[in-house]
Amino acid sequence: MNDVNVPVQSLKTMIISMISAVLLAFIILVAFIGPAEYGIDPTGLGKSLGLTVLAQPLQESVKKVESCPTGVQLADWQDIVKITIPAKSGLEYKFYLQKNAEIIYAWSSEGVLYYDFHGEPAGDKTGYFKSYRETTASVSEGVLTAPFTGTHGWYWTNDTNKAIQITLKTKGQYRVKGLI
Repeated sequence: MNDVNVPVQSLKTMIISMISAVLLAFIILVAFIGPAEYGIDPTGLGKSLGLTVLAQPLQESVKKVESCPTGVQLADWQDIVKITIPAKSGLEYKFYLQKNAEIIYAWSSEGVLYYDFHGEPAGDKTGYFKSYRETTASVSEGVLTAPFTGTHGWYWTNDTNKAIQITLKTKGQYRVKGLI
């Protein structure tokens, strides 16, 4: 009654399709992924499309302190704040810095958090922000030399089922904005 004839692909057609898929994947790897991820651009197409910029390391506006900030005596810290990140939630804590001002920081938490250490230029209405470091960790320390005047700080996300407390210690030329 309802005979549906589904065409069965021949072995030759399947081999040609598979070779085409592998060839296309190789072209995408060489032309786009190589330049964007690894800075390898044998064709020059990645440079002309601006993809090689993605493979370059971020500007070092965040640097490790040679004499580690945790070596700073407790009395030497300018500000120490405890921030609780609720379960399955995120919070942002900011400082206002002038261009080229420095903030020395060290924070630790009771558990691993995703964080984005970033800054936003003062007066910018476009939503632009510059990420300095974005990863997951339970501790971080360093020095930020502000590349522009504006707010700089962290957005932490707690993906666990319990609240996590952060202890943030800072010292430098800044104005505390606090929780945003």
